[in-house]
This record gives sequence, C-alpha cells and structure tokens, in this order.
Amino acid sequence: MKKSVFYHHMAEAASQKGMAIHDIIRQVHSLGIGWAEVDLADLKRDNSIADMLKNEGMGISSIYGFYDFSSSQNGSAGFEHVQLAKKLGCEKVMIIPGFYASDDKAQSENEREKMLAAMKQMCEYAQSEGIIPTIEDFDDCKSPIATAEQMMWFAERIHQLMITFDTGNFMYSGQSELDAFELLKDRIVHVHCKDRSLIEKPQCEMKMTVDGKAMYPAPVGSGCIKMKEIIASLEARGYDGIYTIEHFGAEDQLMCIKRSAEFLDGVI
Repeated sequence: MKKSVFYHHMAEAASQKGMAIHDIIRQVHSLGIGWAEVDLADLKRDNSIADMLKNEGMGISSIYGFYDFSSSQNGSAGFEHVQLAKKLGCEKVMIIPGFYASDDKAQSENEREKMLAAMKQMCEYAQSEGIIPTIEDFDDCKSPIATAEQMMWFAERIHQLMITFDTGNFMYSGQSELDAFELLKDRIVHVHCKDRSLIEKPQCEMKMTVDGKAMYPAPVGSGCIKMKEIIASLEARGYDGIYTIEHFGAEDQLMCIKRSAEFLDGVI
C-alpha cells in the first residue's frame, strides 16, 4: 500500500514532542510512509521542506492550495502551483477554489460560475503540464464542494478535474461516505483517509456537523467512518494510488500516525 501523511501533522508532532522535524520525518518514514501531502503556502514560505523530505526518503503526494476564485483571482493564479508540482516531481495538485461570500442564491450562483471559469483555466493548464488537478469534499458550509453532488457539478463541466476522496468530510454535511463513493468512484485518483470520532476528546479540535453532531479527530480505523468498506471498494476497482493519513487537530499526532499506518497495513 502506498501511504502518505500530511506534512502539517509531522510538523505539529515535532512541536508536541519537542523534537526536530527531521527526526519525526525519519520515524514516520520508518512506518512505511513514503510521501507527504504539503500545503502550497508552506512550500512557498519554506523552500527547504521538499529537500528535507527527499533527504529522508519521502516524496510529495499532492500539493494543496487555497484560492479566492469567487472574486479576485482567475485561473492563472494557480499556474505557479502547477509549475511547483512539476518541478518537485509531484503528479497531483488539489484546488480549494474559495468560499461563498453570501447566502443569497443569485450571488452564490454568480460566485460559483466565477470559480468554474477559473478552475477550468487552471485545470487546462495543469493538463498541458502533465499534472492532475483534483478537488476534495471540503467540510465547510460556505464551500462550493462540500458534498458529492457539488463536487460532481464541477467535475462534469471540467473533464480534466479529478477527485480526491476525503473519507471523513462527507459526515460534516450529513452525507453517507458510501453513497458519496458510489457517485464519485469513476473520478477518484487520490484518497484522504480521515476518520471521525463522536466521543468527546477535550484535548482535540472539535468540529460541528451541519446537523449538530460534535466530531473529533481519530486515528484511521478507530472511529465511525466505514474505512474498511471504502478501501475494499477501492481495491476491488483496481485503485493503485496513494492513501493519505489525515487527522488535523489530534492531541498526539505521532501516536495517531503510527496507529493509522498500522491499521492501513492491516487492511490490505
């Protein structure tokens, strides 16, 4: 199994443990995790990250970036993102297109059309450079891609656009992850393995769902998301991509990474 983890989690683990980031990366790599998912803003802020990962034997699985395509930016704002991925040998970028500024339906539709136009421009450029553009189900009520149906609205209009399937974010919108998988399965090229716990964890970051449930981060396989079923369905379809461990807001990132890696190794 090809495993990745968010660079953010390793950096946070270094802070939590009072350890050097190099030592954390080395420990994580020893768990059979060969890649890291990195924020575009972090790569711009610290150009040593890519070399540091490479020196410890890790590549970059995807670079994600936040945009404001609903108002001030057009697709060319993402060209640098694509070029950086190409330079670093990373085959995928993930686009977070922005958020609705208004609850007014007409204005939201106008904002969505602007996002569509900008994303199409960026995706066409990505394809020309040999980079795969993706979106994920982003857990925010202002997001235009919070549900599977919202994601497909864009994917049906931009043929280059593929899906990063985040297992845990559909729960935010009150949507079954298995139903979402059925709708999106033909476009999935990347997976974020995110589990959720409904058990209160005071030391962890809490997120409230649209229907009022409190969700907490959990090591992959320890929460209420149907991880085994999703992975089995992916494998049955011949998925040969990367599974990225994700648990933002966890109290002990290093412990969660270890438990998540053990679960993923045990499933396959």
